[in-house]
Amino acid sequence: HKAVIKRLKDYGGSKKLLSQLLDEEQQRELEQEQEMEEERQQKRPPVVQPYEPVLHNEIKSLCDMQDPTVKLYNLPSVFRPLKNAFLSTTFHEHSQFHCWQANLWISTEFQRVIQTHGESLDPFLRPPRWVLIYRNQHVIFVSAFEANWLLGQLQHLHRNQKFVQPPTTTLRLLLPRLQRDRSIFIDISRLTIPSTVSCSIPVEWLAQLFIFNGTLYFNTIEEQTAYCQCLGLCPKPRTKLEDDAYDNSWIALDGYVEQPEYRKQLQLHHCCFSSNPLVFVRKLLENRNSSHAPLTSHVGSIIFNAVKLPIL
Repeated sequence: HKAVIKRLKDYGGSKKLLSQLLDEEQQRELEQEQEMEEERQQKRPPVVQPYEPVLHNEIKSLCDMQDPTVKLYNLPSVFRPLKNAFLSTTFHEHSQFHCWQANLWISTEFQRVIQTHGESLDPFLRPPRWVLIYRNQHVIFVSAFEANWLLGQLQHLHRNQKFVQPPTTTLRLLLPRLQRDRSIFIDISRLTIPSTVSCSIPVEWLAQLFIFNGTLYFNTIEEQTAYCQCLGLCPKPRTKLEDDAYDNSWIALDGYVEQPEYRKQLQLHHCCFSSNPLVFVRKLLENRNSSHAPLTSHVGSIIFNAVKLPIL
């Protein structure tokens, strides 16, 4: 009898211990029920309806190489300045819409994602992936639906030798550079539609495209310099002249140079933003990449630490 009791104590524990285990289990079940009830009571996001895609005739006309150049600004129902990409978002008030280059455009289909009823479109900003370079003058972001038609049409015209001279209108894929040495595709000739010998993009255009698409790394010092110039930043390491300017409060702690006369003396000739854009840039990067820019990235180091990292 004593041996049986001893075994029960050894393997079953005391009554007090068993009671504690039961209490803990009941507490866990109660907490789970409370969590489930809280989840049920939480307000679910409203159901949204996507827009039905539309292919406008004006988009099709961009492929007609022999016709006069389409005046995009006369067709606001189809083409809008890049600034309009931020309408109905929290980015709009910080985007300084008058500072974007005049040759950067979006199609209205690129902008239209869901049917809105006043809600913020921050979660529905379309990733900028497909770009139409029109007559080597304009950069137009288009939706994947539009890009699919343009791709087929441009390839058809190329196969049938409808291009009398090297094409000036090309469809290109633009990817953000989220890792070192990753290609952004837009500047690779064999990947343009149709392929073309000359496919370079001015670095001043690239700087604004990098801001818009959430790029984190640069491939050249020229890209890094153009990016800083565009934002009006003078980050470290600095020259003797720039150090003196910082000591005289020409350069803010975050690297921004606000006064036009100071920018001129510091040779910031391509600054596009009249007021400090860093809040906007940080927020847009977080939206594009679903995370803050790493401090170890070229862009993250510039916009958070005001330091230019080496381009390896």
